[in-house]
Amino acid sequence: MRLRLPGMSRTDRARWRAARSIADLAELTALWLEGQIASHPGVMPNCGPDEETTNLVPVLALANRAGYLTDNSQPGIAETGFDGRWWAQRAAVTGWVRRDRAGIDLVNQIVAPAEAAGLIVCADSHRDGVAVTSVDGHDYTTFGARLSKRDLRTVWPAPLIHRDLFRQLQGAIQLTVIDPEYGRGDLLWDVLAKALYTPPARPAEPAITEPGLYVLVGPAGCGKSTLAARHFPAGSVLELDAFRTLAAGTRADQTATPSAVTAFDAILTARLERGLLTVLDATHAEARHRRKYTDLAHQHGLRAIAVLPDTPTSECQRRNAMRPDETRVPPRILRGQARQAARFNTKADGFDAVLASADLS
Repeated sequence: MRLRLPGMSRTDRARWRAARSIADLAELTALWLEGQIASHPGVMPNCGPDEETTNLVPVLALANRAGYLTDNSQPGIAETGFDGRWWAQRAAVTGWVRRDRAGIDLVNQIVAPAEAAGLIVCADSHRDGVAVTSVDGHDYTTFGARLSKRDLRTVWPAPLIHRDLFRQLQGAIQLTVIDPEYGRGDLLWDVLAKALYTPPARPAEPAITEPGLYVLVGPAGCGKSTLAARHFPAGSVLELDAFRTLAAGTRADQTATPSAVTAFDAILTARLERGLLTVLDATHAEARHRRKYTDLAHQHGLRAIAVLPDTPTSECQRRNAMRPDETRVPPRILRGQARQAARFNTKADGFDAVLASADLS
């Protein structure tokens, strides 16, 4: 009897197919490294990183989120292998950076400290590559050679990667960094982490400080939470998902919604009684939910302002498809949210004013 191994899940396929930029691929790769996505296009389905990569995950995830889409990596080791032979590895990492001003700046940000530390750097190399693994003193594998279109397709197969994104990868800067010393474990990763770590920025001054109730309206993936964090004072945002997490341990447990709403409304009422600026971060797709909160604001003598992110539904769907399982909304639910939110009516819903994304920039 022939055994068939399970393939990549439909959800993971949708995530990778939704990617439209190298940054998208890098974020998905970071999620895969961290175990939040089961499959990667260039790896056997439902398999995570190799065991030897475990200690490298934090810095590799950091690199990907900085814009360095990593492909292969390995720690520095020197030891007798499973076959009794002497295996020696140089710590090494290879991947892609987009070829634009920001990408070139990122490459320089990595290359300068790497070369200063004596590391080997290959950027867009057309050589045969640099040996990174030897067995009993003989070269075994190399990193750094420029990948052909055919080899690139092996890593990023056509059914999973949009053709326009594949063209971006073909034109990207291929960057490899290698420790010249076999068996050394820390130098490369310390250099990479220091080069890419950015201290948290000081919070920007909020764009909105006028007291009132600000109600975000829009489907999942439209950027409500990002907009709220960017433009409103810290501590002013009430996010329904956060209350659901408090009630059930996960934001994905919809059975906890009634309990979450009860706590949400209690905190909201307390803030309105004090006349505080308050932002409600939830879909508020249904008119009855919007009317509930505008009435509550007016009962406390405050204005009710709708905040409408202007993200197209297609982009919401793309972003949603890339999310980890616990934050991903079923596509039919998202479509329903978009349809309901589109029926927004300022007067009927009781709002005193409406703000679009452009009004906040």
